[in-house]
Amino acid sequence: MKAYLYQLEEELVHAHLLYEGIEYSNDWVTIYAGQLKVNKAYAWDGCSPKFQLLGLVTVGTPDGALRFGKPWLYYQSLLHDVLCQFRYSLPFTQQQVVQIFKDDLERCKWPLKQVYVAAVNYLGPQDFGGNNRVKD
Repeated sequence: MKAYLYQLEEELVHAHLLYEGIEYSNDWVTIYAGQLKVNKAYAWDGCSPKFQLLGLVTVGTPDGALRFGKPWLYYQSLLHDVLCQFRYSLPFTQQQVVQIFKDDLERCKWPLKQVYVAAVNYLGPQDFGGNNRVKD
């Protein structure tokens, strides 16, 4: 069984305009009334890719310095992970998921926003369920 870097200690609720009008629920995530709720104990690996070099040093995409007891991008990496993990059953396009990530990087004032947005846009998953929606 894989050990994850982080595990959510309490339920997280995140609001975004792109959640409006969506109703979705599974064992870990609920989207309703413009809010995404992630259940306590959800686990993820922060920003990726990263790996352990000889078990001593982490090499890869930084999650940022500690702020308020957690890495700077703790919640942003969680949101992006959730939206990517359930991307086949959620109605979002890849561009919408990148927009949600970008908006939250702006909100938390992440100084490397442009680099991280470009990375998730070009190197992250491209095959989202919403990409296959029939356009009106």
